[in-house]
Parts: sequence; structure tokens; C-alpha cells
Amino acid sequence: MKRILYLAALVLALAAGACSDTEQFRVNGTIKGKPSQNLRVGYYADGVFHSQITAAREGEFEFFASSSQPAILEITDYEYRPLGRLYVVNGETYTIEIDPADPYAVKAGGSPVNERWSAFLRDKADALRVDANTAVAAYIRANPADVVSTLLLLYSYDSSRSPVEADSLLAAIAPEARPSALTEGYIYLLQRMVSDEVFAPLADIRYIDMRDSLATFSPRSRKASLLMVTREPERHDSIIEAMRALDKRHGRYLAILDYSVDPDTATWHRAARADSAAWKHGWAPGALAGFGVDALGIPATPFFIVCDTAGTQLYRGPSVSRAAAVADSIIKTEL
Repeated sequence: MKRILYLAALVLALAAGACSDTEQFRVNGTIKGKPSQNLRVGYYADGVFHSQITAAREGEFEFFASSSQPAILEITDYEYRPLGRLYVVNGETYTIEIDPADPYAVKAGGSPVNERWSAFLRDKADALRVDANTAVAAYIRANPADVVSTLLLLYSYDSSRSPVEADSLLAAIAPEARPSALTEGYIYLLQRMVSDEVFAPLADIRYIDMRDSLATFSPRSRKASLLMVTREPERHDSIIEAMRALDKRHGRYLAILDYSVDPDTATWHRAARADSAAWKHGWAPGALAGFGVDALGIPATPFFIVCDTAGTQLYRGPSVSRAAAVADSIIKTEL
């Protein structure tokens, strides 16, 4: 009788396992240094963001999840520092080797896509650290039919630096290699960055000032204007010091608006008072999607827009040094 029950249980377990293999995927991983720690796992699939916590014991971990369509799964440590990514779909088993000190050293297997993706990151690590956009663009142009081109564009290419080129690269990828399940959100953001309205002369900007009153920033009030869009903790010393030096050089001719998209006014007030800067400080409710800010087509923070006295945008991007250089050039030309 016990043998019959054992065999019945075994058959049921095998049947359940066979069923689950087509309804989920499996990840087996190792972490260099063999630490025991908790990991966060997250991915967007089937219209929902899925997340779970898994434990690594002496550097080894395993978990199961489900996605009926191809999705990108991200593994982070408990403080949300990225450790590695996988291209996943139900019915497959993946392996991943993680080096917490170097995300580019990741080694992934279980599918040709993951093998090619992680191999590119390892082989081109030095180039990616210096200029990821150039390395990624070269791969896309050489491999337009490879879904890895889409993955690199989404996760290694800085679209805020070159939105027009990013749009061109996306169009160069074959339709079958850029599934809408992966690119839908990216396309929406990219369209905001490359629309004609985004590059139009900058209009007056309404904002909440330090007295919690409604104020207006006019980009035509000086020979040059600089809009810096930031949030904590990205307002680091290098940005503030660069702005101080620029303001000291051109205070009479340059208008600066430090436009915060912090989630609340308390955080913004604390940061603005800490830098004790003389330029204007503003806050935008609703972050980057808030009314007025959304029209600027800003993909991420920190972000800088520099324009001349006509409001013509002569620089848009994440580099404070480039923004300062363009402002210098405008003012020197006008004087």
C-alpha cells in the first residue's frame, strides 16, 4: 500500500512539474565571493510588474517565475544595485554568474540571446565604460536582426545624450527583433524626446518658488538661460560647484533656474537651502510627468537645457560640463 501511494505521489509530482515547465521559467545563479544575501528580482510582463525576493546561500540561488511573453528580468541586491539581467520566457531554464563588483562581468546562459548579450558586455566592458553609445550603435548597425540589439539599446545606450540617433537606431532594428512587449514604453519616452515641440524655442516656465508661490522663468530675460532639472540625491557637489562657477563668470548675463522634480516640497526645500545658491529655485509637482515639465521631453535627471536670448535650445543633455561650455560660448559671442 505504501509503495502504491509513493508511486502515485511521484506520478503527480512529475505531472505537475511537466505542466509547470511550460508555465514558468527557472533561474539558477551563482555570485562571485559566495556571499549569503537577499536578492531582489523584478520584471515587467503581461501588463504587470512582478517582483520577488530570493535568498543566495553561499553564493548560490534558484527561483522560478512566469512570463508568457519575452521579458527582461533584473536581479539587484537588497539596496537595488543592479547585478545582472536576463531575457526570459516561460519554458526555459537560465543560468547566470554574477560579479557584484563588476556588472559587465556577468555570464548568462540557457538561451543563445542571453549568451550573446552577456558576451558583448564582457568583451566590450572597457568600451562601454568610456562611450557606451558608440559601442552599442556599432553592434546595432552590424546586427539589425538580433534581439540583442534591442536589449543593448534599452539598457546600455544613453538615449538622453542622443535621442535622434536613438530613434534612428531603433528604426534600423528589424521589426521581429524589437518586440513591442519590450519596446512599447521606450518608444513612448523616445517620441517625447524627439518631437518637434521638444526642440521648439523654450517658452516661459511656470514653477513653484521657495515661498511656495507661483512664479515665471523667462528664457528671454538674459543673453543666455540654463534650466537644470534635478532631484535628490543627484544634486551632488560637482553639479552645484559647476553652476556656482558659471554664475560667478556670467551672473549679469545668465539666468539659471534650478528646477526640482523631487517627490515632495520638503525634500526640495531641504536641498535648495543646503546649496545656498543665488540663482532661482523652482519645484514641479508630478515629477517629469507633471504639467509643464512633460512638454520639455526630459528622459531622466539630471538634465540641462541651454538656450539663447531667443529661447533657441542650443544644448539638451545630461552633462553639466557641456551645458556650461555652451552657456559660455553664447555669452562670449553676444558680448
